[in-house]
Amino acid sequence: MTPDPAVATEVRECRMLSADEVAELVEAYRRGATELSLARKFGVHRQTVDRHLERAGVAKRPVVKMTPARVEQAIELYEQGLSTNQIGKKFGISGSTVWKALKRAGIQMRAPVAR
Repeated sequence: MTPDPAVATEVRECRMLSADEVAELVEAYRRGATELSLARKFGVHRQTVDRHLERAGVAKRPVVKMTPARVEQAIELYEQGLSTNQIGKKFGISGSTVWKALKRAGIQMRAPVAR
């Protein structure tokens, strides 16, 4: 019988961080590390990092993915013919985030290309 690809074949163990690891995680975040980088470093999910920061009373930094400078750059790239997905890959974000930012900036969007 062929395994169903929609069913996870690998079970990940729940990784519990020690008190020292949580303290290190919190300090690294305060020094500027991102939640995603900390999740990778400690081998936990990003939401786990978020919960540890919340429990420690850490004020979370806002996540700004499309700064005004990035929007201007995205407009230029879009007008040069790049898709929102291609622009998103350049910025390390999703194409839908780029699309929304361009739309908010008043850019006339091209029809989506079917694959």
